[in-house]
Amino acid sequence: MQYELFSDADFQQETPFSGRCLCLLGSFRQSSKALQQKLQALGAEVKQGLSRNLHYVVLGKDVSSADLERLEGLSFNGYNPKVLNENDLESILQGHYSSYIVPEQISKSLRLTLQHYLGAKLQLEKGENTLYMKELYLASDVQPKLYQMLGNRGIYANTYIDDTTDVLVISNASLQHLQENKTDETLQYIENWYNQSRAQAFRFVMTSEGELLEWLKQ
Repeated sequence: MQYELFSDADFQQETPFSGRCLCLLGSFRQSSKALQQKLQALGAEVKQGLSRNLHYVVLGKDVSSADLERLEGLSFNGYNPKVLNENDLESILQGHYSSYIVPEQISKSLRLTLQHYLGAKLQLEKGENTLYMKELYLASDVQPKLYQMLGNRGIYANTYIDDTTDVLVISNASLQHLQENKTDETLQYIENWYNQSRAQAFRFVMTSEGELLEWLKQ
């Protein structure tokens, strides 16, 4: 009697899609059904629509502007699925795996940009105590006199971020770094706090020490 020591499955190499989720956007050279079957054969779970639980997004032709905006929104909030095109997909289907593998564990990896600052910029109105009873995070390199000025208006200021923080106040230097697409200790602290938190979206309101100081002097 012959015994089969190893089956074909024992020799199957793990593919980039093994245990991973992906989404197909747009149209492709082959039918969606045929493509989906091939991807599932490589271990992929093909999802309908974009979400934060994706490892890959495959972009075909004629992707809608709404889908591109949603993809940008995922990145804005720190979720960065690997984006593939149809040529990448063909390469993987042909067995070229090495440059396409991503970790199975999905985690937030936000990098602050000027877009985050401008998209959540605090609107300070002259003559209105907009921040009364609010909790502010003041970066370590802002001017110390801000603490007393804020306290005089009934505004709380802390040197740390927690779940009660309403507004992030960064220094003029950090704002300059954002404008130059650079980072620093303060920006990294904000990123790390958000990435390690349970928050699924970056919803902080932000301002700079210069803008805050100008408002406080009015």
